Amino acid sequence: MKRAIHWTAFLLNIGLLISFSKAQSGYPPPCSAVKQVKLDTDETKRQLLSNFISSCVRNNYWNNDKGIVLLSQYQNEEGNLCWLLSPAIDDHYKDNPPSQFASFQGDIILVFDADSRRTIKTATSDKNALNQCLEQIIGDRVYPRSTLKTRWTDNVMPFTNRKMSGGVRRISGGNGGSLIIIFKPDGSYQTLSPV
Repeated sequence: MKRAIHWTAFLLNIGLLISFSKAQSGYPPPCSAVKQVKLDTDETKRQLLSNFISSCVRNNYWNNDKGIVLLSQYQNEEGNLCWLLSPAIDDHYKDNPPSQFASFQGDIILVFDADSRRTIKTATSDKNALNQCLEQIIGDRVYPRSTLKTRWTDNVMPFTNRKMSGGVRRISGGNGGSLIIIFKPDGSYQTLSPV
């Protein structure tokens, strides 16, 4: 009986040590199709990411606790590392899912590779596997897009008297909260608003 109690205590202690070591090393992502990367490798990048996320909240780019950051990283014509940061509240990333993400202070950042013109490179891995993995990582942080591509309206076109599919589209100006950051070789950086 005493021997069984000692074994039980021993196994509990081992379980606690394993749990503690996992907690110390951080939790791995729930799937392996998408690789987790670290973006805040220095104080400057950490502060830039923190400021961008704060501006998303302050300017209401994210709604109802929904929102992620889309980061396109590329090299400009001078060979400098550049980030294009954009807020997102829906799952439009699924059209061309990235194979990397970062977790920063509880927020999710999807990391895309882009060319020097900021065009995101096409995903080369299995899109279904990437999207299933990203869905587990992102959870309920984004709204699902509607599968319908038309809108019903009761606007009456000239010389007709019927309901039309389609309708008013709202077009707004501005960059939607996006920000370009150019990292210089000397450790400085420059921020620009994309056009």
